[in-house]
Amino acid sequence: SPLKVSVHSNSHVEVYPEADEPVNILNIKRGIISAFLVPIMKDGQNSLVSTVHGRCLTAYTVNSRQDIATGVSLSRDLSQCDQFYGRTLTSSPLALLQQLHSPISKLIISTQSCIYQFDNRGTHITTATCTEKHRYLPYSYGESEISSVVTQHLNFQSVKRISSRTFDADPQKAKPLHFEEPEDKTPVQTKDAVLSILQELVALASTAQGQKRTSLFHKLVSSMRVLRNETLSQTVVEMVQMSNWLTFQALFQCGTAECTSAIMQVIWTSDGVSLEVDALVYTLGLQPNPDAAHVRDMLSMAQYKQSKAIMYALANTVKRFYKGEVTPEITEVSKFMEKMLSDCSEETQDTDRDFPPDPKEEAFLILRAIGVMGRAMQDVSPSLISSVLRCMRKTDISLSNQKAAIQAFRLMEITDEIRSSLLEVYQDTQSPAEKRLAAYLVLMKNPDHTLIREITNRLTNEKNEQLKSFVVSHLYNIHNSDDEKPE
Repeated sequence: SPLKVSVHSNSHVEVYPEADEPVNILNIKRGIISAFLVPIMKDGQNSLVSTVHGRCLTAYTVNSRQDIATGVSLSRDLSQCDQFYGRTLTSSPLALLQQLHSPISKLIISTQSCIYQFDNRGTHITTATCTEKHRYLPYSYGESEISSVVTQHLNFQSVKRISSRTFDADPQKAKPLHFEEPEDKTPVQTKDAVLSILQELVALASTAQGQKRTSLFHKLVSSMRVLRNETLSQTVVEMVQMSNWLTFQALFQCGTAECTSAIMQVIWTSDGVSLEVDALVYTLGLQPNPDAAHVRDMLSMAQYKQSKAIMYALANTVKRFYKGEVTPEITEVSKFMEKMLSDCSEETQDTDRDFPPDPKEEAFLILRAIGVMGRAMQDVSPSLISSVLRCMRKTDISLSNQKAAIQAFRLMEITDEIRSSLLEVYQDTQSPAEKRLAAYLVLMKNPDHTLIREITNRLTNEKNEQLKSFVVSHLYNIHNSDDEKPE
């Protein structure tokens, strides 16, 4: 297929894939282009050059010269390139040590050196030789080392002359030169291989060939990792019928987003939800880099059952997923939270639920979960924040829920509306001291001189000696601390 590329500068190179071109084919093209990119050379200067590893600081040396430089050497430290990083390996979501690819990649030093020969007219490269060397530091000392060396040789054979260097391409489809992660799913999606391996594993229990179990189980997990969600969800239904225990073991070791969804699917179709399942869902909620599908799975689980573990799992998942961009998944979570909170009415919202909770405890749990998600809920749903403010002002609900509504703002930006509402609660002498103190602590998360002045001016008329003593002591500690003072 055609290779289309545009070179804007040394550090700005774009490729144009064909329609439906596989990522691995496009990566091969990127490798070819990168091997032939020689920067515009200026004496005594290094250059940032686009490569398959991202933009790399590249040093060069002129080895031979006729009318122009005909022999050039380039060298670069690949580990300093902006897109050179350890590829993520799929691992169990229950593994104690997660994301090991990043720290382990720091133990490898990678360098690249290239030698180019040009014709005397400088119109094209005649030969190119690039060598990459990857050294594993823990086992390298002096001249003894463990390393991997890859060498690429390219020789000029012939060229087809063309009259134009322009081509038709959609600028919106342009992609950078650095490598992309190819999709790790098989083109042909079928459940037959997985079911066949699982059936063989089940049959091993009645034989004396237990030594085959390890290799078969590894083959089973590998076969599940290459399935897309729609195929795996159908496969899991039949797997559970064959062996519920082996199915769970394989899903736990799989580690892909599709397998995590399948775990949720098995839980939903199981009879009853036990404490063990709550613990499992909470653990899955602690995954470091959840995707949108994982958020949807957690939301579906929370809609099915609002236990403490599941609600906190949803909140932790949203907190880790949110990067400042409002997505449909976070919007759905905010709508669910607003519906469940219902202005802290402390009334059962759905009497037909399988696990009807105490309405007061449910409102408390929802407020705590909103507090964990913080800015994600604030940015996506102003109406939810207004609902929490109404809960905070209420005096006919339990004190614990009033305080939970106040503490929900701890991880949010304190806007003028929130600040004035919190100050109103703090200054209300009819409110319990615990509630006023909770409002004070959230207010002091990011105080300014105006706020401090307003608080101190009212201290002389404060009748609650316990509250007054705490505030005075707190302000005194702020004044004498080495931390940055309020502006």
